[in-house]
Amino acid sequence: MSLILLITSFASCEEEDVLVSGFNGRDPFPIIEQGTTEASQLAYGFLEEHDLHMYYDLEGEEALQTEYGAMGEPSKFVDGVLPADEERAVIFLKLIDEMFDLFSDYRELQFARRWILVGNGFSSSTAEKLDTYGYNRDILYYNTQGTQMISNVNNDFEFNLSLTKEMLLFAYFHAYVDYGYNIPVEFSSISGDFYRQYTFSSIPFHTSETEYDEEGATDAGFVHPWGPVGISIKPHEDWESYIVWIISRPKAERDVWLDTKPLIKAKYDIVVESMANNLGMDLEAFSTEWQSVGI
Repeated sequence: MSLILLITSFASCEEEDVLVSGFNGRDPFPIIEQGTTEASQLAYGFLEEHDLHMYYDLEGEEALQTEYGAMGEPSKFVDGVLPADEERAVIFLKLIDEMFDLFSDYRELQFARRWILVGNGFSSSTAEKLDTYGYNRDILYYNTQGTQMISNVNNDFEFNLSLTKEMLLFAYFHAYVDYGYNIPVEFSSISGDFYRQYTFSSIPFHTSETEYDEEGATDAGFVHPWGPVGISIKPHEDWESYIVWIISRPKAERDVWLDTKPLIKAKYDIVVESMANNLGMDLEAFSTEWQSVGI
């Protein structure tokens, strides 16, 4: 009997380690169809593999209705919800798929798949701020219960592959860092005197909405205009900007600051060590892989 119980217990542990795919909510309306175009088939593939409904070519308020309520407020935009450009949608969906594959072994990050377009409460005004601070916003987005819509792809921005890849990394890691990661005190203390207080209007190194004092910011330990947006008690923007910077930029390019900016080097070392110890992530290895994606 003891042997049977031991075997059963072992089998149960094995089963718990297996990720079982399954959409846990009610199907949204209209339900996604596979279609014949490359973009529609890619979108349908997300539903099959990740239980993630991905729309890119729907228009109007009816397209945003689900049993949970409206996915967004199309009235905020002059032309309502626009369908994504087919060619750009294919590129965008392929990049998302590549990114999911890159981080597929990290169970802690998987819930972020459903927030990949920075949905779940982010407003269009916040998206505009992110673009101001350098993250290319190549989309308008809506998100509810694992249902995503990408629209207006590149209708407002000239497409830039490297910036779009940065934006996707930011969207993916923002969900995890903001909700599931404890930032080490030794990291936040390095640039703590330069974080904003509590409003967007008091962000250091931003002399205006379009001008950024990069020299002063890098001397203070920031690698991206998004970093100083953080507050000292919760500097997630600074932490995630380091993750994105490390993964998205070639090492040779980053070495210019790592070799000349002591505070950046100190924060870089903490981020790399912390992500390796807590998640088993080799950020430099991911950087090498990510450089070849989409090229």
